[in-house]
Amino acid sequence: AQCEGRRVMGRAVVIGSGAGGSFAAMELAQAGWQVVVFEKGANHFSNLGGEGPIGTVFANDSLATQVRNFPGTDPEVFPRTWRPNQASTVQYTGSVDELPQVVGGGTVHWDAKVPRFWDIDFQQLSALGPVPGADVADWPFSYAEIAPYYDEVEQLIGVQGDTQAIPGIVRKHAPRTKQYPMPPGPQQRSSSAVAAGATAIGLHPYPFPMAINSRPYNDQHVCNDCGFCSGFGCPVVARPAALIPLRRALRTGRVRLVPETMVTKVRLGAGRATGVNWIRMTERGPVTGTENADIVIMAASAIETIRLALLSEFPDASGKLGRRLMLHSFVDGTAIFLDERMHAYRGRTITQCAEDAADPDFPGARAFAKAHGLPYIRGGLMELGGSQDPISEAQSYQTLLGFVRSAKPFGTDFKQLMRSSILRDRLAGCQIIGHDLPYLDHTVTLDPTVRDVFGLPVAQVTWSSGQHEQAAQQFWIPQLKKMMTRAGAGLALAVPATDNSGGLPTGNHVMGGMMMGADPATSVTDAHGRVHGLDNVYVADGSVFVTSGAHNPTNTIMAVAMRNMRHLAGTPA
Repeated sequence: AQCEGRRVMGRAVVIGSGAGGSFAAMELAQAGWQVVVFEKGANHFSNLGGEGPIGTVFANDSLATQVRNFPGTDPEVFPRTWRPNQASTVQYTGSVDELPQVVGGGTVHWDAKVPRFWDIDFQQLSALGPVPGADVADWPFSYAEIAPYYDEVEQLIGVQGDTQAIPGIVRKHAPRTKQYPMPPGPQQRSSSAVAAGATAIGLHPYPFPMAINSRPYNDQHVCNDCGFCSGFGCPVVARPAALIPLRRALRTGRVRLVPETMVTKVRLGAGRATGVNWIRMTERGPVTGTENADIVIMAASAIETIRLALLSEFPDASGKLGRRLMLHSFVDGTAIFLDERMHAYRGRTITQCAEDAADPDFPGARAFAKAHGLPYIRGGLMELGGSQDPISEAQSYQTLLGFVRSAKPFGTDFKQLMRSSILRDRLAGCQIIGHDLPYLDHTVTLDPTVRDVFGLPVAQVTWSSGQHEQAAQQFWIPQLKKMMTRAGAGLALAVPATDNSGGLPTGNHVMGGMMMGADPATSVTDAHGRVHGLDNVYVADGSVFVTSGAHNPTNTIMAVAMRNMRHLAGTPA
């Protein structure tokens, strides 16, 4: 029913409706395929396939979103486990880098940042060389090949930004010819303040490209800067992202969206998939079923895609299925402004960024790397600004008051802390999205003992920061402190994010485990995401990434999914 390079209509199953799955559904449906999209999470949207604005049940309810697992799954029902290395036992069971599991995937609750990977990210081995202990490799295509897909994705989903403001170091490594479809929206006070500090130490901040409407676009409302952005569902759907290609797919009349249904196995036979098994929970208990398919597209996000591949017993000639997991090694910077309220929780979360730390040739970086026995180090894109939400701030104060015997968890002391708001209104953070090298012992496997609510083995994540990541953090942490001090902060500190989590990864940037490559002996999928050894199974999420890049990955997930699915569908680039 399918031959590469030719348009042949058939039945396709797409697993996941997020960044990659939505583009897979759109490309296949527009090419004439009948498509069934299975989504593990709920559908919180109305009029998704219709004309006019998409409706939603979301409101500015941080308690429901952040505390009650509203966007995702309950970690007691669908847990994961984590350990720092292969020799250690499991140290945590619960939520491990979970992305929201809803129709639209992680793009429903993200802060919509869409920078591009640099040219050296796609040719990292050729451009920068090997790194001891890491499995560095080149992607099977270059930045020049993926750039037109970046252009198309940014026009399709709607991105605000200004190409004229992009600094030279970024234009050198990620050149572009098209202007963003929307200009930048209002800049946050907190982001502007930290950006001034960045400029003062020689960095090059600019308005953050983000998939949020600064004017009406795609029949959706303009962002009203309500102040509850990153981690929250948008009440006016001003950052629809994956919902836009999903809407285009549904409008073809060839797509059936099946929410609240988990695919448990890809059925295999004679080197190809024949369909999938699924399960859903009802008031009367779990219900199971099957769906036949001529082709299966896996886009459940990297960890869950790997888990499903292992549950389905995929072939693995390379021995790399589930290996080379990359989660980005974040650094969290905190600046407390004693003389000014920064209002960092207002507006679109973080409106300025700087990419200087992604440059391996930043002054002093090569010498620092050599002193640590490394050929180079890379930090990553800096997000400038941001703060806590009110619920998280309140929980922090309750923890502090808990150490004071005479204090009550609520009452006068608590109210005074909330009014002064030193952990929200006077805070302007900075975060480095740390470039994470691929290591063969950073893995996703099936946990031997822990099961989910359906009795299936959960994903066991083995990951910790490597030598390269730790050295890059040591180099850039003083720069962050200096930048925030120059911004006017009375107190500035910066620490690896894992220091605040006991080593548990927390960044939600999930890549690798089913890497692309031409040779089945060294890769899991081919140059267009088809699983080696299976004629009709493709992967369309971040698990196919060969390297992690030093930037937010979603724009690249979408661009790669569009590229690979057009090849599959036989449609022109």
